[in-house]
Amino acid sequence: MIRLLLISLLFVSCKGNTTEIAKVEAINYSAQIEQIKSDTLLVGIQSKIYDAFVQSLMLKDNKALSKLSNSLVELNKSKEQNLILYWQSYIQFYSSIYYLKKDDKATAEQEIDKGIDWLDKMKSKNSEDYALLAMLQGFGIQFKGMKAMFVSSNIKKNLKKAIAIDTTNLRAYYVYASNDFHTPQKYGGGKETEEYLLKAISLPVQKVKNDYLPSWGKEEAFEMLIKFYIKNEKWDFAKKYYQEGIKEFPESYTITQLATKLVSK
Repeated sequence: MIRLLLISLLFVSCKGNTTEIAKVEAINYSAQIEQIKSDTLLVGIQSKIYDAFVQSLMLKDNKALSKLSNSLVELNKSKEQNLILYWQSYIQFYSSIYYLKKDDKATAEQEIDKGIDWLDKMKSKNSEDYALLAMLQGFGIQFKGMKAMFVSSNIKKNLKKAIAIDTTNLRAYYVYASNDFHTPQKYGGGKETEEYLLKAISLPVQKVKNDYLPSWGKEEAFEMLIKFYIKNEKWDFAKKYYQEGIKEFPESYTITQLATKLVSK
């Protein structure tokens, strides 16, 4: 009995130390920015990626996304910074969506797997890296068939690391909630969605405004929270957070379109 207790305590200690080591080794993106400020490609990069995605959809041509992706690859060859690799991986998410909308599932899987592979091999990952990795894995799970349960386990591990490294990273909470929201109830899904979305919307999109760093997640968290309440017919909460969401993101199409589901409720 004593032996089992000692083994148990050792395991807990090692687990805690692993988290602390991850915190120490995690790359601080704010520090990296000083080394890449001269590269205008990364100024407003998140918006540039989304604009390229929209352009590709409208023109039914992946050239805009592909060109931006190639530019990031070339930049990373000379700078070798995790932040650049983060955005390389982020663009793969949109590239995968593009091909999925074209009903080219094989290429869609290849594109998302490329981003996952880059992040998986990245050294000294920080909270943002783990959150993005989990989001890409969550999107890619639709292609994995019998391997889905294994992938699901990895997603949860990566999200726990993301939150352990930075408890104020809203993207970690949003992706955690999204994973729970899309997990079928028979597999335990939906139990933590509300808690993690409420936490996500309570946090700032960035600690300090910076065009080089990610700011996605809060608008999506509001949208998902409203959908969660609609799904569970909690109309007062749905209306409450619709009003809060539209106040913070007045131009959000995804939030605005939910208004029709709240009429007469």
